[in-house]
Amino acid sequence: TLEGHTDYVRSVTFSPDGRQVASASDDRTVQVWDAESGQMSGDPLRGHHHWVYSVSFSPNGQLLASCSRDRTIRLWDLTTGQTILGPLQGHSDWVNSVTFSPDGTFIASGSDDRTIRVYDATTGQTILGPLQAHTFRVNSVVVTPDSARLFSCSHDGTIRLWNVQDRHAPDTQHPTVPRVFQCVQYSPDGSRVVSSSSDGDVCVWDVQTGDIVLGPLQAHTEAVWGVDYSPDGAYIASASDDSTLRMWSAQDGKDIHGPIQGHTSYVLCVRFSADSSLLVSGSRDETVRIWDVQTGKQLNQPLRGHSGSVYSVAFSPNRSHVVSCSSDDTIRVWDIQTGRTVIDPLQGHEGTVQSVEFSSDGSRILSGSRDKSMRIWDAVTGQSLLVFGQDHGYIYSVGFSPDGGLVVSGSDDGTACVWDAQNGQLMLTLDGHTQSVLSVQISADGSHVVSCSSDGTIRLWDVSSCQAHVRDDGMKDDGKTNDHGQVEATSKPWMLRHDGWVVDRLDQLLVWVPSDLQPCILLPPNDCIIPKSREFEVEFGRVNMGDQWTRCYQA
Repeated sequence: TLEGHTDYVRSVTFSPDGRQVASASDDRTVQVWDAESGQMSGDPLRGHHHWVYSVSFSPNGQLLASCSRDRTIRLWDLTTGQTILGPLQGHSDWVNSVTFSPDGTFIASGSDDRTIRVYDATTGQTILGPLQAHTFRVNSVVVTPDSARLFSCSHDGTIRLWNVQDRHAPDTQHPTVPRVFQCVQYSPDGSRVVSSSSDGDVCVWDVQTGDIVLGPLQAHTEAVWGVDYSPDGAYIASASDDSTLRMWSAQDGKDIHGPIQGHTSYVLCVRFSADSSLLVSGSRDETVRIWDVQTGKQLNQPLRGHSGSVYSVAFSPNRSHVVSCSSDDTIRVWDIQTGRTVIDPLQGHEGTVQSVEFSSDGSRILSGSRDKSMRIWDAVTGQSLLVFGQDHGYIYSVGFSPDGGLVVSGSDDGTACVWDAQNGQLMLTLDGHTQSVLSVQISADGSHVVSCSSDGTIRLWDVSSCQAHVRDDGMKDDGKTNDHGQVEATSKPWMLRHDGWVVDRLDQLLVWVPSDLQPCILLPPNDCIIPKSREFEVEFGRVNMGDQWTRCYQA
């Protein structure tokens, strides 16, 4: 066993002569080991600012290439341990895979931005790309032994073969990469939704038409992770990989304070207080910070205690406390006046805690984690009251309904789900997204859910059926006991299967949807979809279904 990394190890590879092993880790380092003794060959290679996803030796074993979630590639001299080339830039999202060509002349990379790039291994110049054809993130790249061709595989389910001998391939115009939405939040009146995305834009959308009504608001220089509407409807706040926050006028999109600076690394989340006077933010720098909305200035010292990135923050309803969660698997509750935690860290999750939220009365805290579970905690004692949701993959986002009776979640299985907050029973599964659901929120009246996904779409769902089935006393509208509180699947007149077929309640085939259009299809209870590039509508007015099939033929 080779031990030395302090976080997940993402990639390992042998050197060409088999004498060394290189590894890449979430601790942001690359380590090289002696394959026989298991000892580290020198100090860890440090330089990346985020998780390192992949490593590759040069053919002569003297150099090592690495790529990272920080969107860069580095080339290391293994004799000195220094970066000799890079950081190589060009990708607009996480770089998942890097490989040397067998002849050692170039490096190829694949990214979450759905492209492949080829760099000169001597100068670092982009000599080919971005190569665009994949519709989702590129997971891996490999060069053929003759260094003439390149294979890539993607989350879109395809493998592609590229000719890399033609250094004049028609990809020099750098076409725009479609956005990936990272976060969505309703306006206070529920008529609009604000979104943040990987291309650095902030947009405001009309929930009835799906049209942009404000923006894109463009000032951030990197991806925008978090976004929030102020409860008074006057402002929008955004948090970005460029280590800044910005505050915008929700009326005309004016950048009110310019870049709000203080964090020393990516800002991952931002929320307003209930009275719209304060902002709270969390960052990869492991701190939580409080800001004055009117001045844009930081109040007091940063809240320190987490030993990992802070992924989500929220104010208590009376704004006296802040809750935060982190990749250190814990949740902390802070007194914003003293800067100290008011109870011991909430422990129980066995993976990064991605999302936290106070209930509207401030008595409970909701959390969702990469351990595939959600928990509800007593906000005063820190006691775990309920654990649920373990069958739906990593939980990326959670939220309470305004009355505290429902919980909504988004997870990496592509679903958003609605749960009974009293017993943790599943009420409704919202199917439609084709990739991870990154952000969810219930509207102020509890009737709709907004979600966004790495498939590049925002969806709005009618969940009013759940409100009709849930009461504080666990009763249905007809007065009978609500068994598990689940809204039956028959409430959906049809659904889209993973193979592309739209089927009815009896699983009978209705219509087949091509794979490139599946992320854009609107199915109940989905009321509205905001797609990454285009939308389409299937007109069923003249379709002969069921027993009407005979009308397709004339005697």
